[in-house]
Amino acid sequence: MTDQLIKVGIIGGSLNNQWASKTHIPVLKENPFYQITAIGTSKAETAKESARVLHASHSFTDYKKLAKSKDVDLVVVSVKVPFHYKASIAAIEKNKHIYCEWPLGINTMQAVKLARLAGQANIHHAIGLQARQSPEVNYIKEAIKQGEIGRIISCTMQVATQGKGGVTDEANSYILKKENGANLLTINGGHSLDVLCYILGDFRELSAVMNTHYTETLIQGTGVTIPKDTADQILIQGTLIDDISASVHIQGGVYPAFQLEIRGEKGVFRLTQNHSSGHVQFGDLKVEKVKYPTYLLSAKGVYFEEINVSSVKDNNPKGYVEKAYNMLAKDIFENRGQISNFNDAVKLHQLLDAVRTSAETGEKVVLDR
Repeated sequence: MTDQLIKVGIIGGSLNNQWASKTHIPVLKENPFYQITAIGTSKAETAKESARVLHASHSFTDYKKLAKSKDVDLVVVSVKVPFHYKASIAAIEKNKHIYCEWPLGINTMQAVKLARLAGQANIHHAIGLQARQSPEVNYIKEAIKQGEIGRIISCTMQVATQGKGGVTDEANSYILKKENGANLLTINGGHSLDVLCYILGDFRELSAVMNTHYTETLIQGTGVTIPKDTADQILIQGTLIDDISASVHIQGGVYPAFQLEIRGEKGVFRLTQNHSSGHVQFGDLKVEKVKYPTYLLSAKGVYFEEINVSSVKDNNPKGYVEKAYNMLAKDIFENRGQISNFNDAVKLHQLLDAVRTSAETGEKVVLDR
């Protein structure tokens, strides 16, 4: 790393990669602190073509060689979840900084090991929980901290997506198998639960139910039906660390929506998503506030406000990823640790484990925090 420039190698950096090509690549191209120097994909022709278009010096089909390159300071892991672990291990072994998409691994065991090894390597590591960069999310977090709606009593979150139900496409068919670690609970649930806990604090205890209404899924355009062993209905009730009552419903295979409603003694914050796909991390969020003039149990005099706290640029996944990279650059240059990292990922993995355990045993789970 020279002259305040971070050289980046992207594992999964193909221009055909839907997420990387729409977020990581354009953000890194435009950021003066970064230079894309290496592209890694599973096919040589794709890697070479993407590297050529992006003016990257190197192309790889072997992720270990990419991580080993002297022209790479930061490894970005933007591939399917089952490959996160090996790709991250390769970067850690070469003492390279890492930005890995969420989930960190297919299970908590992998996440714990990666966090431990990254800590021992004394590198900077970031996890792709980019909804934490949302201006709307951070506005609500700060307003609650300042007592804007008084003591928080409860929160209710609804997350729904048309995916992960009875119909899918070829590229996303792998998310219908538990063994791959990418499903309704970990993806839609993980990002949304992270936002809830980021704003209000962690769960202290919870009870959960997980049901499967779709046991088979049609792959669009093929006429092929494949088995599905992941839940498409997830219900969570619990108490957060500040005695806040929480209720969460995560659904797949239904009309998409996202809404988080936080109720305090003096008012309500409501976070919703316009044109929702059930992925809070995709942005397009809106904040509404209801304030009560007194503690009277009456709607008379209630004050309603829609709050605009971001520009169009700020309120989209590219904007969130851009802010994450800016924060990571400062962490690297100033040797600090502000960006959400592998340790945050472990906590979220453990929360999802608690949901699964409660659903499987029918018992309340107390989280050790």
